[in-house]
Amino acid sequence: MSDNIKMHDTENKNEWINWIEEAVDKEHIKYYEYKEFSNFQEIGTGGFGKVYSANWKNLGKCFALKSFFSLDNVTVKEIVCELKIQREVDYHDNIIRCHGITKFESAGIIMIPN
Repeated sequence: MSDNIKMHDTENKNEWINWIEEAVDKEHIKYYEYKEFSNFQEIGTGGFGKVYSANWKNLGKCFALKSFFSLDNVTVKEIVCELKIQREVDYHDNIIRCHGITKFESAGIIMIPN
């Protein structure tokens, strides 16, 4: 891959990550501290990553956490697209609601659907 393509991919990835950070800063997306989750159990896997169930803050509330194998440009772009779609259809009863995101450095961004 040429240096120009690598640089373009990095710029695009940064653009998508900046979008996520801005959405969290403006409180459009809730941010959860990763350390507040416990009792992780893998419940599924897919093309982009794995899904875990975990308890939040020892309150007995269980969340599904969607992790990603890689945070390359394509994956981060897909995360942003999914978050945008979630905001548009959040009102519908048949949609699994995304409550927010968290970040674990070695696992990347994890979305938290209910």
